[in-house]
Amino acid sequence: MLTREQILEVDTYCGEHQISQNRYLEEHGIPRHQYYVWKRKYRQEDEQSAEPGSFVQLRPGGEFVSPMMPPAKTSGKAKAKTGSVDSTESFLTVEIRTAAGTMMRIQGSMTAAHLHEIISAG
Repeated sequence: MLTREQILEVDTYCGEHQISQNRYLEEHGIPRHQYYVWKRKYRQEDEQSAEPGSFVQLRPGGEFVSPMMPPAKTSGKAKAKTGSVDSTESFLTVEIRTAAGTMMRIQGSMTAAHLHEIISAG
C-alpha cells in the first residue's frame, strides 16, 4: 500500500527533478502497478469528495501542497506547455493569518500561479 503522501511525493520529486515517474519507481524499488493502482484510487476518492471552499495546505515557507491527486494524463499528442505552473482554475477560499495575528480571506477563481503569487507576497 502506498499512502496519498507517498504518491504526491513521487509526483512532486519527478516534477522538480525532471525525471519520469517510471524511472523514479524503478530506482526506489516501487512496483509500477502498485503506484498506479493507488494513484487512481486516490484520484477517484478526490473526484467523489471534491467540495468548494476546502482549505489549502501550506508547507513551512509558504509552499503550496495540493491534497488532491493531479488529473490523469490523456493519451494522444502532447500539448505544448505554456508555463511550468498549472493553469487550471479552481474556485478557492484562502484564509491567511500573519505572525502578528492579522487575518484575511481571499475568494475566487484562481490558478496555482495566482495562489503562488498570494503566498509569495507576504
